[in-house]
Amino acid sequence: MTDAKTSAPTTREHAPYRSVIQRRVHKKISALSEKNCAVVLKGIESSFIGDENFPVDLDAAKDNPLNYFTRLIDGGRKFFTHEEFLLMSAFVLNQFDTVRVLNNNVFMEQYPIAATFCAATRKILFEHFTELEDDFADLDAPENFGTVAKLIDLFIGLKDCGNFLVGVYNDEHILSDPKVTVVNLFAAADVELAEVDSSAAQNFFDLREETDFVDFARTIIFDAPEKIFVRTNNYTGDGEKLDARLKILHANFSAQTEIFRVRPEEFQRDFEHRDAYTEILKRHWGYDAFRKFRVYDLQKLDDGIKSTFAVSQEQIISDIVRQVELCMEGENFRDVFVTAPTGAGKSVIFQIPAIYFAERDKLLTLVISPLIGLMNDQVKNLTLKNYLRAETINSDLSPILKEQILGKVAAGECNILYLSPETLLARSDIEQLIGDRTIGMVIIDEAHIVTTWGKQFRPDYWYLGDHIRKLRRVQLKRKGHEFVIATFTATAIYRGPEDMYDDTINSLHLRDPITYLGYVKRGDIDITIDKEVFEAGERAEFELPKYRDLRNAVIRANINAQKTLIYFPEVQLIERARLRLQNDGDFDGVAIYHGQLSRDDKRESYEKFLNGDALVMLATKAFGMGIDIDDIEIVMHFAPTGNVCDYVQEIGRAARRKNLRGEALYHYDRRDFRYINRLHGLSAVKPYQLVAVVKKIYELWNFKRRSNFLIDAENFSYIFDRYGDEANSVNKVKTALLIIQKDFEARLGFSPLTVRPIPLFADGFFVINPATQKNLRRDFGNCLTEIERELHICRVNLQTIWERDFRKHSFPQFKYLLYTKSPELNFNARYPLEPALRVEINFAQDFRAVFKNLFGKFKAAVQRSTAAGSYVSAAQLSLSLVGGKILTYRAENISDILIASIVAYRKNFSRGMHAVFAEKPFRDGLIHYRFNETIKFYFAWVEKIFSRIVDETHNDLLYIPNANGMTQRLSGRCSAFWRRWAF
Repeated sequence: MTDAKTSAPTTREHAPYRSVIQRRVHKKISALSEKNCAVVLKGIESSFIGDENFPVDLDAAKDNPLNYFTRLIDGGRKFFTHEEFLLMSAFVLNQFDTVRVLNNNVFMEQYPIAATFCAATRKILFEHFTELEDDFADLDAPENFGTVAKLIDLFIGLKDCGNFLVGVYNDEHILSDPKVTVVNLFAAADVELAEVDSSAAQNFFDLREETDFVDFARTIIFDAPEKIFVRTNNYTGDGEKLDARLKILHANFSAQTEIFRVRPEEFQRDFEHRDAYTEILKRHWGYDAFRKFRVYDLQKLDDGIKSTFAVSQEQIISDIVRQVELCMEGENFRDVFVTAPTGAGKSVIFQIPAIYFAERDKLLTLVISPLIGLMNDQVKNLTLKNYLRAETINSDLSPILKEQILGKVAAGECNILYLSPETLLARSDIEQLIGDRTIGMVIIDEAHIVTTWGKQFRPDYWYLGDHIRKLRRVQLKRKGHEFVIATFTATAIYRGPEDMYDDTINSLHLRDPITYLGYVKRGDIDITIDKEVFEAGERAEFELPKYRDLRNAVIRANINAQKTLIYFPEVQLIERARLRLQNDGDFDGVAIYHGQLSRDDKRESYEKFLNGDALVMLATKAFGMGIDIDDIEIVMHFAPTGNVCDYVQEIGRAARRKNLRGEALYHYDRRDFRYINRLHGLSAVKPYQLVAVVKKIYELWNFKRRSNFLIDAENFSYIFDRYGDEANSVNKVKTALLIIQKDFEARLGFSPLTVRPIPLFADGFFVINPATQKNLRRDFGNCLTEIERELHICRVNLQTIWERDFRKHSFPQFKYLLYTKSPELNFNARYPLEPALRVEINFAQDFRAVFKNLFGKFKAAVQRSTAAGSYVSAAQLSLSLVGGKILTYRAENISDILIASIVAYRKNFSRGMHAVFAEKPFRDGLIHYRFNETIKFYFAWVEKIFSRIVDETHNDLLYIPNANGMTQRLSGRCSAFWRRWAF
């Protein structure tokens, strides 16, 4: 394959540019009958006209348009370039009766820009239009456009493509003038391009976006190759427009250049077997052979024929490995798109290549996953399979555990890192997460939610594709190659009005993905969907029959010992169902699971359902993807939770164990869809809101007058925040901004705005002595408030200080220099500020007794292990904590945090006592520890820190000065650690 940017077809000596374009232009001009008519050339270079009396000089035109226009008319020039016309439209429209814009309609929305600019102008133009590689680079930095602003206003977007420029004109308002008429250079054509296999085309243009097509068309027009090959199946723009332009090119330039369309590559069933794959499978999964599952034949499927064939997991593994190898070699590579039914072993398909490349090339694999439970389960399962180099970073973890995991990643001790999209997007610089590691693959697990949740309540999933595309560019710059994206899901709608396949490919910017669409239908699940039946004389009350069916399902599950999962579209429905079951005395053996529960409560419900203590689970769709429970027999829907894809995904929880038969039940009532309509209504962004967002952005741009600037979601609160739901309002702001961006990209190929969700905080907490406080107020106004008098802790509005004197730095750069006390920032020498940490702590009424009880049990367990000289795991230590309100999962979590704090204590406070414990992996896949007598110093340290936290916490707030950089880290960890015990 050949990338569009690197193809170089052989050319003839004489290009057909004049013989085709020039004849066409002169023919159009000669057909004009108006006497006082101006001719404007759009997408046509001025050089071919042959009028050299007055060359184009846009710098002169922008500096003094009237003088330039007068000189042009006096010089006898007979035409205007499109750029000249836009700059001087007022004079042209006043001087001439009519204006005819000759439009080179070979091009679509993007045109090659033939204008030349001086170096200074060019620099400003591209600083304005170029998307930032670093989200923080020059952000909110002042810009001095001067008269170049007139040139900026000519374009919606402008891109440097190496040897030529491509732009989208900002001309709609001018072209709508009654005096202006657009005349297309070419008539529409109805000719078909000949097709060839990729093997017959050594070099071809792979059109992915409209810019690639501009390059392709210019090659035909200027270079006149004898033959040229083009592949269009990866094109992400308007396919109908592209086909129309290809036909115009073929109809008008075929005498000089034969154009061939390259067919998509056929599916290859042969693959390269490597013993290493089977060895990894045997070592960690205990199997000798890979599993097979059925997939659709895509070529037949596109023709309306549903035909399937069997593929092995190893074939997909081989494809992934080959594409990563091509990527690392700097060759053209393809991404991978896989849908596979539940039970096909999707995780194995990407985990084996991840392990393979980690062991062979030390490559890191990032796995983007939507749910914390799913990430935790995947890591736990790998650990049980004796693979100890997989970790997850999510909001469940304490700061100390997160820092330890980041250290493992940077040191090469973690090779598979599970992240949520929010965690990935929160780090603008990927090195904050992975250090200097090289990414081999980014896996998008449960990829169908990119286009479902991403457009509803998890907008960060929709931003994911743009962010990963930026990470690819960053790695290409730093490492010399990009990385492969592989997506996995159980369900994705292929084609049709709700097409999720193409939507996902476009959203994630996948490159010509090798696609496996798994056969969806499960032969081991009986599906029953029928209309709700009312008993004789019963009123058609909406929810009463639903609750009757629910109660019967609970009774049936408990009598027959059948695990039953019942889905609800809303949390409030679950709560009403719980109350009814409790009132009827039928809630025994029932668990509930939804997003509003605490982490521990969700885990408790999961564990009860997993081990059979609860046979019925009432859940929203939060309980589903990746839930590893294989003995669910019945999946019932109280009401629909989404579209068909969601339904198939959810009933797929049933009968995952071999030889188990499942049931999917849904008693339909036409009123059920009120819930779906309400969910869509809550998440939908209305057209008037989009208009209001655009107006607000324009207002902010007029005020700031620079291309890159920070906006606070609160700026848009009046548009969305009608009910005081701040989180939902922020999500809607993100969604609205991305809808606007995507709409421009779809229509024009460029967007005048590019949105990046970046979490930044304008306020900071510092220890500031009274004299410095006085100086700050004198120099920066009301920028601080003293909130703790004894330690002189102040809340400082850093944005006020930055806007006053430090705009030469971006705001994030200013904060970084301030907190690192860099001499580059002269503010640090003039105003001594000591950063402080603010921690919110909510103590329960009996927190002292809880601490004494739990820490005492943990200490006793460690002391018993120390006396015996035996190794013990964190899980074994957690057993001593179980009892009362402390269930197994919570005990394990507390034990993990305590072990992590021991590691931190050894590292930071006991440098001379590294033997405080020894650690080594055991066959159970867990790390085991043998403690030394010096562990007593750790216990004393914890008890001392606990007393300090209690004494220094006022109004649920604790402020910790950062005297030497160490206190903040460790005290913050401890405070976060104790906060988890407050119940």
